[in-house]
Order: sequence, then structure tokens, then C-alpha cells
Amino acid sequence: MKTSYSSQIKKQLIVSDIKSKCCAEAELTALLLMHEEDVFQSEDKNFIRRINALALKAKDMNVKRRIFTNIDKKGKKHYGIELNSNKMKEFPEIEEKFCCSNAFLKGCFIYSGYISSPESPARAEISFKNATPAEFCKKQLHQCGISYNTTIRNSKEVIYIKSVASVSDFLAHIGAIGAMLEFENRNIIKKGNSDANRMINCDNANLDKTVAAAAKQTALISEFMKTSTFDTLPEQLKEIAILRVENESLSLKELGMLLTPMLSKSGVAHRLKKIEEIASKKIFF
Repeated sequence: MKTSYSSQIKKQLIVSDIKSKCCAEAELTALLLMHEEDVFQSEDKNFIRRINALALKAKDMNVKRRIFTNIDKKGKKHYGIELNSNKMKEFPEIEEKFCCSNAFLKGCFIYSGYISSPESPARAEISFKNATPAEFCKKQLHQCGISYNTTIRNSKEVIYIKSVASVSDFLAHIGAIGAMLEFENRNIIKKGNSDANRMINCDNANLDKTVAAAAKQTALISEFMKTSTFDTLPEQLKEIAILRVENESLSLKELGMLLTPMLSKSGVAHRLKKIEEIASKKIFF
């Protein structure tokens, strides 16, 4: 079964290094607040190993641990850990350090976070079963300078981030540097493709206008050439008129290069405009 983009990032974060004791306490606090229980169970043994490693690192919390396994009715093996600490029940204030804010956000994301794939519109979100971890999370996002919005979905508060810059910052803060680089790289490619398509569409539109104008001009001159007035024109005007009719697809610059001596683009445009003015008066008036 294909693993979602969010799951891939979580798997990377679960096995990432735990930098310090204070960060271990912050991340473990996030997980406990999100879970609301002391007992964690999962089919992913690395998730349980992560919680155990956090508990070992957070020495001041004096956590007692009991690791276990069990088999469910479908025969799937589950790994589990039970934590017990009076200090954990107090959920101390996260230290006013960026590393701890990052660790707390990482714990929240690992537990119930979502991130859109780089090919989709930018969005990161975390859902909360109760207000306490949500308020902690908002405080840490504010400390990190990350803009966010909130909504309610299925009776749960959801904090979401939707700008490309903010999602990229969030990934960097939780330590998903590889995902951040991939996200920014694909968005740069998308923006480049969008800009290229815009330029192509603009060029095509200009080309269509040029072709339409040339066709209209050629039709007018062709009709004018059938009149006796055309023969009275100066030779230089008759020459450029004939070239225009015989070479409808050429640009003004290319028409000028066919003349002897050669004529600039503006010079060709001036002569053709003069012919159009005379032809319009003769044919339509």
C-alpha cells in the first residue's frame, strides 16, 4: 500500500536525533497532551521507541516506563509503552527557547499532523481533541513567527497553515529539512512552469494579433491594387505594397530587407500605413 506524503515525513521525524533534555521534555509533553493517556500503542515500533527515548532523555520528569507487545484480533502485532510520572501530570510550561518550541510542534505533528504533497496547493495542519494542546501549539507557532488559521472539523479544532512560505518555515522548524527543500524545489519548478506558460500564451496572443493585422492589411491593399489610383502612387509605395501582398507571412523587418536599399522596420510600417490611408479613402469613400 502506498504511503502518504505526511506518513513519509513522520517516519523520518520519528527516527531523528533528540537534541537535548529540554527538547525531549517539550516533545514528550506534546505527545502526552495530544494523546490524553499514559499508554501508547502502535503497529509502528519506531514510534514507541521514540517515546521511550524521549522519556529516557527527559530525566527531570522521572518517568517510569513499561514496554509491552500484544496481538489484536486480526493477528496484527502492536507495540506499546506505558508512562507514569507525577511531574508529567503538571505539564510544565515549555521553555522560552526556539529549540523547545520546535520540539513541541514536532510532537504535535507526529501525533496528528498533515502536510500536502509538494504537487498540491500548500497546506499543513494539526488537529486537536482538546483546547490545552491547541493553545500550547498556537503559542509555539507565534514564537516561531509562523502565520496560521484555525477551524473546527468533526468537533476538533484544526490549526492550519496554507501559504507556501509559512508551510516551508513550519517544515524547517519541526526538523523536516529534506521535505522543506523538496517542497521549495517543486514549488520553484511549478512557478517557473507557470511563468513560462504565461509568456508563451502572451507571445501566442501577440502573434495572433500580428497575423490578423497582416491579413487585414493585405486584403485591403489587394483590393486597392485593382484600382486606377494605385498606378498613380510613387514607385516606393507601389513596391512595398506588392511585397506585402506577395509575402503576407513576413514580418515588417523581413519585408524591409527585401528592398534595395534595405528599409528599417519603422520605415516599412510608415509606408504601409500611408498606403492603408489612401486605400481606405479610395475604396470606402
